[in-house]
Amino acid sequence: MDIKSVIRKKRLKGELTSDEIKYFIGKLNKGDITEAQASALMSYIYINGLTEEEILNFSISMAESGDMIDLSDIASNIVDKHSTGGIGDKATILLMPILASLGIPVAKISSRGYGVSGGTIDKLESIPDFKTDLSVEEFKKNLKNINVCIMNQGLSFAPAEGKIYKLRNEVACEDSLPIIAASLMSLKLATGSNKIVFDITCGKGTYIKNREEAKRLSRLLVKLGKSLEKEVACVITNMNQPIGYSIGHNLEMKETIMALRGIISEDLGNVVEALGSIMISLATENKDLDANAKMIKEAIKSGAAFEKFKEMVSAQGGDVDYIEDPELFERSKYIMPVLSTETGTVESIDADMVGSIATYLGAGRMKDEGKINRTAGITLNKKIGDQVAVGETLAYIHTDEDSKINGTTQNLKDAFQITTKKINFKSKILEIVK
Repeated sequence: MDIKSVIRKKRLKGELTSDEIKYFIGKLNKGDITEAQASALMSYIYINGLTEEEILNFSISMAESGDMIDLSDIASNIVDKHSTGGIGDKATILLMPILASLGIPVAKISSRGYGVSGGTIDKLESIPDFKTDLSVEEFKKNLKNINVCIMNQGLSFAPAEGKIYKLRNEVACEDSLPIIAASLMSLKLATGSNKIVFDITCGKGTYIKNREEAKRLSRLLVKLGKSLEKEVACVITNMNQPIGYSIGHNLEMKETIMALRGIISEDLGNVVEALGSIMISLATENKDLDANAKMIKEAIKSGAAFEKFKEMVSAQGGDVDYIEDPELFERSKYIMPVLSTETGTVESIDADMVGSIATYLGAGRMKDEGKINRTAGITLNKKIGDQVAVGETLAYIHTDEDSKINGTTQNLKDAFQITTKKINFKSKILEIVK
């Protein structure tokens, strides 16, 4: 067997065997094949697709390329949530302490961001001294003691998945549904969770552009879960505008803290309740989603979720003073308003454009391990359905570079579509696939 024969077979629309997939993943992981060869195979997979059996074998091979955690000694049910990405998405950080405060263990292995959608690890590392490079022993200890822990995927967990994630972005194959499904499931295999909820985002702010593609991916993940003896549910959400009011690391952490204190935007609350209620239903005997949503609201209202978040931050070495007083987070040198030149109602906000602007300001990285500016980003003052008049503030730009203000001001204004028609807020939840 050699890599050229594997590439040739997929070019000719053949089905790769388990051994051929293991061979490719092993060679990729060790750096024994060229970038050109890896890119070629990825491109042919993108064009010709993968069978369900191939997707299953890719999932297993990527998971087995690194360490795998067994959490069965902690609890019979360990729940995890994963999002396919969205501009301003801080739902994962909110759900971890909420579920843990309800007695449900939440184990999360995540990664740093690449592109316009910031990573959960990056956001949490905005808290001074917050440690995500944990040992397996530290990870399991926190789960046992406080029901929640997050650690960086790094190089030890599914390292081949990290390489493929980077590769498919570099060769414009980021929307390959078979590879997305295999990548997502490989991470869940490595973490040891047996109950998984996927937030499948679709629209301009993510690489899954429409509802039909989201449904296809959801069905793939549910089938994969059954094959791997993991219970999977998918929630399809509409990325027709950024989630919440903030985009950027320090800004999003401040919004997260305020949300745990009960000050939460309607769309973010909508997503958190939908995802959380299903997570509860998978991990417990509580199958009434409306009742589970009420439990989530009560965990926030009572302060239990906020206290659990402080406990989580403290356990991972973070400075809890920043949680008690989010105004301690550093701000950008320039915070500039973007003013409306129209009167009417906000009809749409181009999430992809907003994410690209935030990245240009420094809030995202466009190359592996590139630097990010934690203070940079955007805060929205208006959302879909809000009334706006000429001269009112649509959003604020946060940057340390005055040379970036003028161009981004106009571009951000263009991301808002204003109409004279009446617009009603639509739920971000489009469909649940189980």
